[in-house]
Amino acid sequence: MPDLKTLAQLVRAPNVFTAVSNILGAYLLTHEGLADWPTWTSLVASSACLYWAGMVLNDVYDVDRDTAERPFRPIPSGRVGVDDASRLGWGLLIAGVLFAAATSARLQSPTPVVVGVLLAVCVWLYDGLLKQTPIAPIAMGACRFLNVLLGFSPTATGVFDWHPMFWLIASGVGVYTAGLTWFARNEAQAESSRLRLTLSLLVMLGGIGLIGWFPAWFDSETPAVAFPIKAEQMGMAWYVLWGLFGLITLRRAAAAIAVPEPMFVQAAVKQAIFSLVIYDAAICAAARGPIPYALIVLALLIPMNLLGRWVYST
Repeated sequence: MPDLKTLAQLVRAPNVFTAVSNILGAYLLTHEGLADWPTWTSLVASSACLYWAGMVLNDVYDVDRDTAERPFRPIPSGRVGVDDASRLGWGLLIAGVLFAAATSARLQSPTPVVVGVLLAVCVWLYDGLLKQTPIAPIAMGACRFLNVLLGFSPTATGVFDWHPMFWLIASGVGVYTAGLTWFARNEAQAESSRLRLTLSLLVMLGGIGLIGWFPAWFDSETPAVAFPIKAEQMGMAWYVLWGLFGLITLRRAAAAIAVPEPMFVQAAVKQAIFSLVIYDAAICAAARGPIPYALIVLALLIPMNLLGRWVYST
């Protein structure tokens, strides 16, 4: 049985809080609070299990490459057997779907389990078939896109029946993630392509722009949002805020483009991953204000950073 640190390394424990923040950000945009804890906790559990499954199966399918490039990882180092990791990965994938199914049963709606199944399939497709292909970043972006929709799933009036504002938010997160995945594609190699890093950065900035644009799509008939979007009251200040988010991403990524070595590329990737929590907190603040729920989402950075000092996140 592997020790706790080895398991945390295998599932990239720090990063799971970005998946959780996706769920909470989406859920709190469409609910007045967290009183219905059985619903949101089952969605969080589903998302976390599916994320962990993706990380474990990623290492299972990448064992040969990791043996050459990252022999310190749990499987190449011999701390976890391939068969044991495979069973864990598939078990987590099934558990994720079961938690989504439990949410559907509770709400008497097929949407959570449908989204959960699609997300599980997308995770497997990325890890098992698409990771080494040119469309791998799109597949990873699709996983994040579906994870955000999982957070919105309790409010769907029918399967995939959401207001365009919700589609825009999910699409923005998906585009950002696709760019991030492309940016990180060869992070362990001696030197990454400056052209690829630059183009993938532009994709990431496009995703940030899409997320920040969502308040403009709000109207009084937006389903499941029976409250004003506070971002509208902020006016231009809201868009300045998202411009600052873009500048922060640009600054760290520009350092990696200038010196495209693993240390700088991985630092930019880590910052971009952590930023997902900040974006989700901002989405929540747009609907609920900063206190208390946006702060709850933002507080996920605390365990994320603490775990990040203990185990690697890329």
